[in-house]
Amino acid sequence: MPPAAIAQRLKALYPKPSIDAEWLDACYGWVLEEYGLAPNDTDAIVTHVNTQFLASDLTDSTIPGTGLPQNVANLEDGRIATGGAILVQIIAITDIGNSAFSLQNVRHTRIEKMDMAGLGEDVEEGRIPNYPRSMLRLELSDGLITLQAFEYRRLPVLELGVTPLGSKARSPSRANRA
Repeated sequence: MPPAAIAQRLKALYPKPSIDAEWLDACYGWVLEEYGLAPNDTDAIVTHVNTQFLASDLTDSTIPGTGLPQNVANLEDGRIATGGAILVQIIAITDIGNSAFSLQNVRHTRIEKMDMAGLGEDVEEGRIPNYPRSMLRLELSDGLITLQAFEYRRLPVLELGVTPLGSKARSPSRANRA
């Protein structure tokens, strides 16, 4: 069983959804064994557990029903009023500002270039094209509830073909909003 200080520090980082105690216990044990850490090495343990948590599927590592509000689909203005940040994972990313035809053409070119590079053929650096970038539609999940979201302001850290599915995002808490 991990010390309470570890659970408290993770709760401060990720108020919602709540981390599953069984998952945390198993992760804590694995981190101690894998990295040869002493149980009182709290900073290193939190760092490694945090890394594992962010790499996990929230379905497996969180308590269902402790993240997004159950009525999220019925919210009138599309805003979630919470007392803190909510961690979600990206299930899908779609660029809705570019035609499917242009995205498909870029996809085929990228596949061809990557195949040539994989065969050891000389592919000039930077020749694998990026996807065109416009507005993104995202499917986000807290591990139980999945919702559709749209960029209303460009998020440069999200890039089609680069951002891995399962990446985590955290909504700003009320205290962080200006």
